[in-house]
Amino acid sequence: MFRPWSFFHLNLFYLALDVLVAAALSAALTHIARRHRGHAQSIRWIQQAGYMEMFTALKTSGREGKWRLFFGLLVTLAGSLALVGILVGSKTFAEIATEEGIVRQEVVASRQFVVFDIFTTIPTWYFPVGYETSIRDALAVAVNSSKSIPQPDPTKRYSPRLSKPEYEVVCDQFDLRAHQDQDRFVVPNDGCATVLINSTSSIEPDLTRSYIIQKSKGRAKVVMHGVTDARFERIDSSVLDITVHSQVIYLGQKCTTYNYNFMVINATKAGITSSPTTTLTKCLLSSGDVAILSSTVIRFLAPEHQQFLSIATSIFGTQDELVAGLQDSINNGTLTNLPADIREQELVTEVKIAGTEATALICIGSRWGETEAPHITCSYVITSVLIVKFPPMNPHIAALLTNKGLNPMFTGVTNTMLLYHFPMVSEKKPSFAFSKIFNASSEAASYFADLGHNFVMDWDASMLYVTFDTVEIIKGYEIPAWLFYSMIGVMVACVVFWGFTKFWIEDWYKDSLYFAVSKELTANQADIAPRLHQFNPDTLEFEGRRIVSAKGAQVPKEKVEREGEEEKEEETTVYQQLIVGS
Repeated sequence: MFRPWSFFHLNLFYLALDVLVAAALSAALTHIARRHRGHAQSIRWIQQAGYMEMFTALKTSGREGKWRLFFGLLVTLAGSLALVGILVGSKTFAEIATEEGIVRQEVVASRQFVVFDIFTTIPTWYFPVGYETSIRDALAVAVNSSKSIPQPDPTKRYSPRLSKPEYEVVCDQFDLRAHQDQDRFVVPNDGCATVLINSTSSIEPDLTRSYIIQKSKGRAKVVMHGVTDARFERIDSSVLDITVHSQVIYLGQKCTTYNYNFMVINATKAGITSSPTTTLTKCLLSSGDVAILSSTVIRFLAPEHQQFLSIATSIFGTQDELVAGLQDSINNGTLTNLPADIREQELVTEVKIAGTEATALICIGSRWGETEAPHITCSYVITSVLIVKFPPMNPHIAALLTNKGLNPMFTGVTNTMLLYHFPMVSEKKPSFAFSKIFNASSEAASYFADLGHNFVMDWDASMLYVTFDTVEIIKGYEIPAWLFYSMIGVMVACVVFWGFTKFWIEDWYKDSLYFAVSKELTANQADIAPRLHQFNPDTLEFEGRRIVSAKGAQVPKEKVEREGEEEKEEETTVYQQLIVGS
C-alpha cells in the first residue's frame, strides 16, 4: 500500500504507534498489579523507570533468591523488548516508493538550431542508438530529452503523447525510381506514389550505356557505367563512399531525406566501413496529408570481389535476394570486367519495392591500379514511407505556428533526426545488431506516425512543439497492506484498552510512585496532581517532609547526628498514611 508520506510523516506515524503500544503495555501491567498486588505493583513501577532499572532489579532479585519476583521481572522485560523488536521490525517493511498522479496534457515549446544548407538539418537531433536499445525506445528517450524540454519539472514524468484516434493511411503502395532524372529507371508496382532511392558517388554516370532489367513486379536490376568525376582526386588504396538520399513523391509534392556519408575510406579494410545510420523526417503536404520518410543505410566494402559474398552473407544472411543478385553481377563480370582505364567504374543496383518499404543494394566496382583486382564498395538501403492523415492538430500548437495553422510547412530536403547505430565492442571485433537495424526504418516511421501532430517542427521559426502527457511523481513509502491495517488495528485496540484502564481502574493501581506521593502532598489543595515538588535526595524529603521513615532510610551518619533525637522519632503524615494504606 502506497502512502504519500514524507520521512517526517512516516516517523510520526511510527511514533504514535510506539506511544500507544507503550501505553497499552503499562495498562496491562496495571491490571496485573490490581489482580495480584504485592510485588506486581513494584514490577510496574520498575518498568516505568526504564530498562536500566529493570536490569538492576533483575540482577538484585536473582542475587537475593527472590525467584518469583525475578521471573516476574524477566517476563516483563522480555515482553517490553519483544514489543520494541516488533515495532522496529515493522519499520523495515516501509520502502521508499513513488506513485503517479493524474495524467495531464502539456505543450512544450523549445527553440532549435536549424542549419539551412544543401539539406536542412537540426544538428542537436543526431544521437546514438545502443546495441540493445530498440529504435522506438531510442526515439522516445530523444523526444523526452532536454532538446525538447528545456526546463523540465523534476516532479513530473513526461511521455510524448501519441495520436488518438490513430492516423489514417492514405497511400500504402509505391512505385520505385532508381535514378533521379530518368523515368526509364522506374520499377512499377501499381503505386499511388513513387519512392526514389538515388545514390551519389565519385562517378559521373553515362546514361547512354546504362540500362534496367525488370526481374518481376517490384523487382529490378539497374546497371550504370560511369567515369570518375574530375572533381574528385584519386587517392591510392582508398575509395569514396556512396551517399544515398531517399524521396517520396505524392501528388506532385516531394519529401526528401539525405543519408550523407561522403567520405574517403580505406579500400584494404573488409567489412562495415561506418556505423549504420537511420535518417528520419516528416513533411506536411498542401493537401493536409503527412509524408513520413525513414531511411537506413548499411555501408560495407570488399577489398577483393571474391570476398563479397562471405562479407555480405555475414551481415544479411544467406537468403537475401538482393545479395544473390549482386553476386550474379560479380560472377558474370558486370562489376569485375572493368576497362583498362582505371577512371572507369561500374555501378549496379539491385532494388525491390513491396508495400511501404523499398530496399536497394548499391555497389560500385572500381580499382586504383590497372593490374589490381577490382574492389566492391556497397551501401544497403532500407527506406520506409508512410503517407497518412492525422487527426486535427492540437489547437494550442496550431495557434503558435508561424503560418497559424496547416499551411504548407518546409517540404524540401530535411533531416529531422539522424540515428547512429552503435556496435557492441568485444575482445574479438565490434558486432552490430543487424536484425534490429533491418527494422529500424519501419519502426522509426511508425513511431513518428503514432506521434501525429503532437510533434511539430516550425522550420520558419526554428521552434519545436511537442505535446506531452505529464504525470506528477508523488514520493512516499510502500507499506504492505496487511501490515499497515494490522498497525492501525493495533493502535485502535491500544487506545480502547488504555481508555478503559484510564477511566475504570483506581488511580493507585495505574499511577506512578511519584504521582501517588504528589497526590498525598496536595490532597488538601485544588491543584491536580502530579505537581512539581522540591526534593532533597540526602534526606529523602519532599517539601521538607520525609517520604520514608528514618528507620529504614540509608541516611549518612553525620546527617542523622545533626538532626537529633526528635527527628528520629518523627514520622511524616504522608508516611503514616502510606503505612495505613498498605
